[in-house]
Amino acid sequence: MHSIHPKTGVRTSFQTACLLGVTLLICGGNAIMAQGNNAGKVGTSLAPSVPKMRTRLLTSLTGYEVADYIKRNDVIFVPVGPTEINGGNPTDVEYVIPLAYALTLADKSDGLVLPYLSYFYPGSTTISPGTVMVTPEEGLAYLKVITRSLVRQGFRRIIFLTSHGPSGDTMGPLVREIFDQDHVPVIWMSTTVVEQGGRERTGGRPGQGATMPTTPAAMAEAMGQRKWITYGSYQIVGRLDDMPIDFSVPQHTFEADNGMAALSRHLIPGQSDVGRFYSDPSEHGGWPTAVTVEQRAEWAKKGEALIESQVNAYDVAGMLEALRQHDKFTRAQEKKYGNLLPPGSTRP
Repeated sequence: MHSIHPKTGVRTSFQTACLLGVTLLICGGNAIMAQGNNAGKVGTSLAPSVPKMRTRLLTSLTGYEVADYIKRNDVIFVPVGPTEINGGNPTDVEYVIPLAYALTLADKSDGLVLPYLSYFYPGSTTISPGTVMVTPEEGLAYLKVITRSLVRQGFRRIIFLTSHGPSGDTMGPLVREIFDQDHVPVIWMSTTVVEQGGRERTGGRPGQGATMPTTPAAMAEAMGQRKWITYGSYQIVGRLDDMPIDFSVPQHTFEADNGMAALSRHLIPGQSDVGRFYSDPSEHGGWPTAVTVEQRAEWAKKGEALIESQVNAYDVAGMLEALRQHDKFTRAQEKKYGNLLPPGSTRP
């Protein structure tokens, strides 16, 4: 495990993990490099209108600094992900990816980042002892508590980021229930939206209807970019050494779920679903193959640059302004319709 030097951003080893009660948050295991001049290139090309901060992490700021921030802005990015087996990657990879995007987006938009939410519904990977199981219901209850706290703290523009397929089982109900019960429009979106530059596609929704690669070359490029994003994310958060080198697993055969294969021909992805367990750990993340120190450094450099270019192409300022306008309109609707809006007279 590692800690971060408060001034230099250099990681130092320590032995003690800080367990935060039933929330299962581990301080140090998800150590993050403080943003600023020493955190790679992130934060070095800010627009003049975006104030520089020594860090964008709420947990690394003092309470006084957070109070000063709230006086000028109300934006917070909240990366959420599982801890689960994922090929040759660390088990929190699908939390670290949205964390890296959150830090980069926050630097561009003068937002803060709330870290350490890395224990949520994994999906079908519970066949591995490396997977932590938290049900959607349990995760939803916890995230609702956190969201309501953030609103009380002064954050009106709250953006949840994920990079995990089954996240919708938790995040979809969160967005809808917080809005219906508290009338606060929070956003949940996949990092894929930012990866695509927020371009409007089929149906006018960013990221919807993306074209799938159809040639071997296009598929190889897409897989390469995902690999770069993974390594670049660990570089941005100051944890590149956590990506293993010279690690591989022998391939082997395993029994296939023929029923699932047959069902998939009768279901429309995104509009229907069925529960399952993977037949083998390799079904999520593939077979780990050996990576050299030089390859790791090269892919991290490419990935960091790729993430920065994607964030620069994404109109985060436009999104946040639209959210502000939507929130303002919602407050007017509260006054107009009163107890007709859910939850009616039970609303505090």
